[in-house]
Amino acid sequence: MINIKRYLKGVKVIFCFLFLGMQIIFSQTNQNYKSFKGEVVSDSLNLSGIHIINKSSGAKSITNQKGLFSIGVKKNDTIIISSIQIKPHIIVINSKVFSQDLIKVYIEPFVNELDNVEVRPHNLTGNILNDMLESGIKNQINFDDVGVPGFKGKREERIVYKNDSQIILNVLLLPLMPIDIEGVYKQLSGYYDDLKKKRILDKQFSSVVQLMEFYGLTFFMKKYELKDNEVYEFVLGAVENSNIENDFKSSNHNLVLESFDKFYNSINE
Repeated sequence: MINIKRYLKGVKVIFCFLFLGMQIIFSQTNQNYKSFKGEVVSDSLNLSGIHIINKSSGAKSITNQKGLFSIGVKKNDTIIISSIQIKPHIIVINSKVFSQDLIKVYIEPFVNELDNVEVRPHNLTGNILNDMLESGIKNQINFDDVGVPGFKGKREERIVYKNDSQIILNVLLLPLMPIDIEGVYKQLSGYYDDLKKKRILDKQFSSVVQLMEFYGLTFFMKKYELKDNEVYEFVLGAVENSNIENDFKSSNHNLVLESFDKFYNSINE
C-alpha cells in the first residue's frame, strides 16, 4: 500500500529542486543578457541614423545625433554597424566586450568612385527657382534642400476642445474668444474621442515594435516557444498588463524580462 505522506513529501522535494533549477537558469539568462551601449566616432561623417543590427537575434537599432546607440545582446552575438556612407563594421560580443559599459567604434567613410563622370549644363540659367520649375521635378523641396533646419514630419491634428466643458466655457467667453465651429462639431460628434483612442493605439503599436526590434524575434520565439506570427500579440498583451513600457524607457531590462516571464506564466496557467 502506498504511503501517501511519504509520497507527498517526495513530490515536495522534487518540486523544490525543479523550482530552484528554474531560478538558477533564469538568473543565468539575465546575467548573460544586457543592453549593449556604444558610441560611433568619426571626425567627418554624420553620426546619426547609422544602422546597428544584432545578426544573431535580429534586433535592430540606430545611432542618435551624437553617435550613441543601445541594443540588446547576449554573449557571442554578432553586431553589424552599417550605413551607405561608412564601411561595415562587425563586433563579436565576447566576454571582454560584454563586460564593458560602453564601447567606442571608429568608423571609416565608404567612397564609391565613378569613372568618366561628365557634367553637362542642361540649359541652366543660374536662377534656382526658374531652373527647378523647368526641370519637371514635382517633389516639393524640404528644409535640407536649402540648408534651413525645420520640422519635416507629419504634424498631428490639434484637438481644439478636450471635453464638452471647454465648449461651454468658450460660449460664455464668446465676445472675447471666437468659437471654433469645426472644433465644436468634432467634439460633439465623438471625432476627438476616436482620435485620442487612435493616438493611444499608435503609441502602443510603436512601443511594441521598439521592444520587438530591441530584443529580436528570435529571442521571443525561443524563450517563449512562439511562432513568428504570435510574437506581436504576445508582446502587446504583456505591455497592456504590466509596466514594461516605462521599465523599457528607463533601461530596466531585468524588470522588463521579469514582466515578460510573469505574463507568459499567467497565460499558460
